[in-house]
Amino acid sequence: MKAYELFLKSSGITIDSRQIGKDQLFLALKGPNFNGNSYVEEALNKGAIGAIVDEKRAVLGERCILVDSVLQCLQEMATLHRSKMNIPVIGLTGSNGKTTVKELLQRSLASKFSVLATQGNFNNHIGVPLTLLRITTKHDMAIIEMGANHQGEIKSYCQWAQPTHGIITNIGRAHLEGFGGIEGVFKGKMELFDFVCSSEGHVFYPYDEQRIDAPLSNYTQKTTFGLDTVANFSMPIRTQNDVLTLWQKNQMLDFQLKGAFNRNNIVGAACIADHFGIMAENYLPPLLSYNPSNNRSQYLQKNQATVVLDAYNANPSSMRASIEGFMARSGDKILILGEMKELGTFSKDEHQRLVNFVQSLPVSLALFYGQEFSTCELDVTQQLVKDKNELHRIFADKTQKECSILIKGSRSCRLEQLLD
Repeated sequence: MKAYELFLKSSGITIDSRQIGKDQLFLALKGPNFNGNSYVEEALNKGAIGAIVDEKRAVLGERCILVDSVLQCLQEMATLHRSKMNIPVIGLTGSNGKTTVKELLQRSLASKFSVLATQGNFNNHIGVPLTLLRITTKHDMAIIEMGANHQGEIKSYCQWAQPTHGIITNIGRAHLEGFGGIEGVFKGKMELFDFVCSSEGHVFYPYDEQRIDAPLSNYTQKTTFGLDTVANFSMPIRTQNDVLTLWQKNQMLDFQLKGAFNRNNIVGAACIADHFGIMAENYLPPLLSYNPSNNRSQYLQKNQATVVLDAYNANPSSMRASIEGFMARSGDKILILGEMKELGTFSKDEHQRLVNFVQSLPVSLALFYGQEFSTCELDVTQQLVKDKNELHRIFADKTQKECSILIKGSRSCRLEQLLD
């Protein structure tokens, strides 16, 4: 494969002509609002070793390789590259907690191995192959995060990544529009386990996810994890307010990561570290010290208020889990909740269900932001805010007194802007 041969001579792949490193291979990908074929000359002038293009006009000399589809070429190169790497590859998916588990898992495994993991949110049809092409002979294993919003996606990722191990963090009410309901979510996420089990690999999942357990009843290469000792792997993590504490050998060790909903994320990462022969004394320190800084479970001080910023994304399951964890805090509590996307025909009911749930909680104020809440029936402690500037004004006012404020919503809401 000519494109792959050029990749092997390069210093790596890039899809952004603005950030070309010396001797990188530029892939001229297309999207709804961009066409990489228009930036080939810029990439070459900035030091790219060559370019993969799919338009004749972009062939600017011998260093350009013309293919039918740059995206397909990327995926085929990644598949070929993975086939040459004889290392464990851990596929990771789930409705909630994927990125948190990935960060925890990378840190715990790194105490013994050289680990490559998905960067940021590169967990889609472009990000997965780009991640695979970052694997080198220096890596002992790789963690590939797999996001999806419809059936068949994870199946294709598995064909490229060939995971030897798989972990599903949970099955929740996310991307209901694309999956067509909770059963569709289950089938979509299980595509990871279908692949791993077909090659007799090892799978990991929460003990209390009975939906996952049923089809695996006769499969032996599996490990369940959880807080309860009935799981194959468990850890005694308790909560005091929203602080997570490990009780071990008469010691109480606090995690920097907070929120009861993160307990299983920690245990899942520890479970896999244990599976790969890492002792607790080595994998626990990085788990205890992990403190997120990516708009996920961040704890910040704003004037007199403690702000729990969990604004990277939201779906019905993660929204409820975050709120329940937040409610363990003492004192005055305020909720700022953004609309949830990709719910399709389920959207109206899911947003009203969230509003109803919040009405049962002892909060002094609940603010709902976004058009999806516009048809919901609110009570006297709840307020619909349609304007971001108005939401910012209310937030700034509420931070002038001691209280706790949870901020959570879908990515499109950009609720982290409230702290600017």
